Amino acid sequence: MPDGAIPPTAEFVRQTFMQDVADDAQRLLAELLTPHPGAYFLDALDVSEVAALGLPARYILGEHDRALPRPGTEFAARLGLDPVLVPGTHEGMLTHPDAVADAILAV
Repeated sequence: MPDGAIPPTAEFVRQTFMQDVADDAQRLLAELLTPHPGAYFLDALDVSEVAALGLPARYILGEHDRALPRPGTEFAARLGLDPVLVPGTHEGMLTHPDAVADAILAV
């Protein structure tokens, strides 16, 4: 795809985003997603450390997230945060919503 965008094919969703759910849920998500610019994951951030803002913040990371091109710990570190691990894959808000909500509310 142009500009390094990541196409949300059914196979991509099955192998990378939600490998722990039924095929019909994977197909539905693939139909709803739009391509995501790849540079989002790779370009340098032009922000201060989130932790330095003095606001409660969390970097929530699925224990079995395969969608990130680098370890989630690196993305959290870019923001000055430690990751909070929750069960599930990249789409934990859909597959494990209670665990994600608990991680958010634990701030």
